[in-house]
Amino acid sequence: MAEYAPRLALRAITGHLAHTRRGTTAWYRLAPRPWSMRADQDREAMMSSIGLALAQLPDRWLHWRVSWRPYPAAQWARRHDEWATPLPDQPAATSWEQHLVGQQQRALTSPKAIKDVYLGVEINRGRAWISALADQMTSRGGDRGRGRWSGRRSGRWPGLQGVWGRFVDGELDALDDEIRAVDTVLSGALGGEPISAPDMLQLLYRSCALGLPAETVMPAAPTTDWETSDLAAVDQLARWTADPYAPVVQVSGTAAGQRVTRHVLIASLGRMGEIDVPGVDLPWMTVPDRLAAPIEWSARMRVLPDEHASRSLRHVAARVEAQQRHYEHDHGLHAPPDLARRIELAAQVRDELDTDHTGLSARCEGWWRLAIPATTERAALETFDQVRHLYHPKIAVERCEAQYQLAREFIPGEPLATTAYRRRMSVRHAAMAVPMTAELIGDDHGPLVFTSSATGRPIAWDPWHDMDTRQVSGLTPIIGTLGSGKTFLMGTLAAQAVRSAGAYVTLLDPSGPLIRLTELPELRGHARAVSLLDAPAGTLNPFTMITDPQRRTYRDDPSGDTAYRRDLDTTQAQRAALVISVLTQLLPAAIRRDGQVQQLLLHAVNQIGHGPDHDLTEVLSALRYTSGGGDRLASSLGPILSTSGPARLLLGTPEQEIWSAGTDRLLVLSTRGLTPPREDVDQQDWSLDEQLSLPLLHLAAWLAYRRVYELPRAAPKLMGFDELRWLSMTSTGRTLITQFARDNRKYRARVLIAGQLASDVLKLGGDKSGDKSGDESGLAALCHDVFVGRTTDEAAQADALRLLRIPTGIGYEAHLGELSATTHPTAGLAADAPREFVWRSGEACEGVQLDVTGDHFDGLRQALDTNAARAGD
Repeated sequence: MAEYAPRLALRAITGHLAHTRRGTTAWYRLAPRPWSMRADQDREAMMSSIGLALAQLPDRWLHWRVSWRPYPAAQWARRHDEWATPLPDQPAATSWEQHLVGQQQRALTSPKAIKDVYLGVEINRGRAWISALADQMTSRGGDRGRGRWSGRRSGRWPGLQGVWGRFVDGELDALDDEIRAVDTVLSGALGGEPISAPDMLQLLYRSCALGLPAETVMPAAPTTDWETSDLAAVDQLARWTADPYAPVVQVSGTAAGQRVTRHVLIASLGRMGEIDVPGVDLPWMTVPDRLAAPIEWSARMRVLPDEHASRSLRHVAARVEAQQRHYEHDHGLHAPPDLARRIELAAQVRDELDTDHTGLSARCEGWWRLAIPATTERAALETFDQVRHLYHPKIAVERCEAQYQLAREFIPGEPLATTAYRRRMSVRHAAMAVPMTAELIGDDHGPLVFTSSATGRPIAWDPWHDMDTRQVSGLTPIIGTLGSGKTFLMGTLAAQAVRSAGAYVTLLDPSGPLIRLTELPELRGHARAVSLLDAPAGTLNPFTMITDPQRRTYRDDPSGDTAYRRDLDTTQAQRAALVISVLTQLLPAAIRRDGQVQQLLLHAVNQIGHGPDHDLTEVLSALRYTSGGGDRLASSLGPILSTSGPARLLLGTPEQEIWSAGTDRLLVLSTRGLTPPREDVDQQDWSLDEQLSLPLLHLAAWLAYRRVYELPRAAPKLMGFDELRWLSMTSTGRTLITQFARDNRKYRARVLIAGQLASDVLKLGGDKSGDKSGDESGLAALCHDVFVGRTTDEAAQADALRLLRIPTGIGYEAHLGELSATTHPTAGLAADAPREFVWRSGEACEGVQLDVTGDHFDGLRQALDTNAARAGD
């Protein structure tokens, strides 16, 4: 029987150790690191920590591998289906199964959703014979641990006795110590974890099938150990061919059950100029990430020992000085300025090596290759030109001959094909590559509503996950100028919350377009739209906006009685404050400024009582019999509190609720028809309709939020409020927003508040004008999640960055003005245009697009198309 001999240099794998005849390499998967929208000092600190980690691995060959794979759509669908509580399927509507299939199909459109960054570290250089012996002996019966040769004592290996056995044991112990030391170094700044069996399989698949579409479902990973015969699973994945002097390698194999051929062009980074990362430039190994092609990296490098680096620098300096003497002494000519610059640079580098004790000035050498896959040779060459332009003029990108041998460098264990395009640099410069940058936002089971603006990676978001697990606030501002897509975002999140999670959603919609959500076939029987101006009299009675606590929800003992009475007193005090605030807003501005007004109103409210069974007509009656000016207040309030028109909503008590708590999962309350106050007109010049609209709008928000208290506390809830500026104008609205921030987590209520200006939120948070530090206090600091869309005004951009906790004055302002750049100033966004936002969630901050493409979202796009509705944003 013929013995299998792999074409690979690999001969065996033990845990995360890959063995060849030349030695052993330990492989690690590096943790992703955030980069986008972060302060330069944080980026500098991250690069320094990476450089220091590399400096602790001197004279070891390192192999960087960067690869891509599609989104794990099937795994997401299983987790999402387990998490979801979908509504029952409706006739002539997209079923839940069709919805899941559509989401998976959309998620798989990007071939580069997940970035995998691996680092191989040479372990036993000079001990290759020990590695081979250990593998041979363990394959004959020795016990093998994950990444270690555990149980490999000479007593268990027949033939290794006496001095020879003890010598081998000592060498293997030294190898174990070496592996542990490297594990410790890699686990720090690089976040490296020893590679798992599935990750090792993924790495070998992506390397041996270089350029082929990634498998969406990988085969089951073998055990932690691979014998030589096991390598046939990856050795025979694809057939590589290359014509002499051809610009590409053809890789043919099978992917997703189909025969596929890709043309892969291998490029090398050439001469490098001065790079300013992070001030001006991106990390130089992430520059091609913005392209659609899944470009992979293979980099071989080593940190040179100090004596080796010094000797090389002395040699270079001596050579340059000899050239200078040749010009000036031998021929009497002025040396070219370039020689003087080289001498100065060599002296500067020598000085850094002599004076820097951090290790960041250590020198390294390496070769950085890129694999550019395409369906045709021409497409590969076109993408290569795009890569060259992205790096121009600071880094040269070269295409080499001998493409086949260069492509083999991407396979772990294969030797370096050529020393062409060797780059020498400091460890600090190498650390500027930062290949592990990635998006860290989102979760793995919520609805797929976003994609990354940088890579197109699908992003799932469960609006209640962080609230439940991290005990953070669910108050979520959505900021952006007209036409930025705020209403579209709010409507999409609301529809997905009802559709997938069976959540109770209440939206307050001043302009009207969100009402169309209630017409979606998928929500039939579970959605209701209410026009508040057509609602029964007393619907917005401020006495009924705040509900009393229920005694049955407290403990049945004296402590429960105490807690109940305390909360009841608090509730009644809030109700009285709300009534007084509403009446104050209804008064003419000239009377409102009188210092006695609040005292008179408080006296009248206390006289009739604080219970929910009263209304404003009783307060007016009490005022008429209150000395000291109460009758004057009653006379002023009388005309605006007439029983006809919108004011009737404030008077009396409705006979029944305008919603059904059991069936109305989506409730949209529209205040369309109210005349909002003119912001450029003094309040004393407002008309009666304008004066009445503001308290009505605030009470409508209180009505929406009252629903939170009437629903089961454990049920997921989502509230959406548009026009934040109106809520923040008066004490009534500000009190409500404070209520949002205080109670939302306790009642599992995600609260979305949309507005055009971040300053409306910052003012509520106590942010001081002119403070550019990016720090907030109060309400703004509670906002764990923030969405900022297109913002063009300079002052508004600065405020938006402060709300996002992003430094101002370093260029991020312009980025906010470029979001959703296809927006027409009057027409808004088309239904299929991407809505772009900067999303902060905790410490993560990324650019995202709201993605509602696909047939399963047809109804949602039509419902939220504000152009078709002619309703604006």
